[in-house]
Amino acid sequence: MLTVARTQFLLIARSPHLLATLVVIPLYSLVFFSVLANHHRPELATTVAFTAFLMSLWSHAVFVAAEAIDDDRLQGTLVLALLTPGRYAGALTVRIFTTTALALPVLAEVLLIGRWVFGFDMRTADTGLCAAIAVLITLGAAGGAITISGLMILVRGARTLQNALTYPFYLLGGLIVPVGTLPQPIPAVSRIFFLAQGAQLLRDVAAGSAGAVGGRLAGLLALVLLQSLLGMLLLRRVLASVRHGKVPLDG
Repeated sequence: MLTVARTQFLLIARSPHLLATLVVIPLYSLVFFSVLANHHRPELATTVAFTAFLMSLWSHAVFVAAEAIDDDRLQGTLVLALLTPGRYAGALTVRIFTTTALALPVLAEVLLIGRWVFGFDMRTADTGLCAAIAVLITLGAAGGAITISGLMILVRGARTLQNALTYPFYLLGGLIVPVGTLPQPIPAVSRIFFLAQGAQLLRDVAAGSAGAVGGRLAGLLALVLLQSLLGMLLLRRVLASVRHGKVPLDG
């Protein structure tokens, strides 16, 4: 598996355009920070940094990590890989998790933009716990990317599907407006969406208002594991359908 992860790093290094979302999306933080500076709300700077990071993470997972299987399909390597579908599914999972993990440095990037460019105080009440929560959310995003990668074989027009899975999920995750302000059943659904729970926990821990976080951490971990499990089950089901000719590889 280490060899698979190393290979994926090399592939990305040779295709730097795959990292475009990690370069472009964090620049949104410049707009967000400018609004805070003009309205004299520096206390919201850390929340804005986390929001920019989570938006970058989800976009990267949807547009880059989830495309791994579709790339294999278009290049014709998926057909050969289906000779050993179980092993391919495992290797693909490692590739997607490796690619998604590349979004983690964006958190440091947006925090530094807020501190060095705008002079905001970017301290958090518990930096180590915030970092651990960010890693958990990243694992959940990778699980989401695995789910989307399977859907990209089942649904024609993959790019349209990817576009449809960005901004609606920003809303569901509470990254644009508070989830509680949205009409039902969106707030109810967000309670079982790892991104919404992780984003709120991250904000609360950073502000020092989370209280005892053991239960919330356990809940977030359960949602992340559930997302990853569902993604892997769907991927295996799709690969089995492709292998038996139920899903065409062309188009």
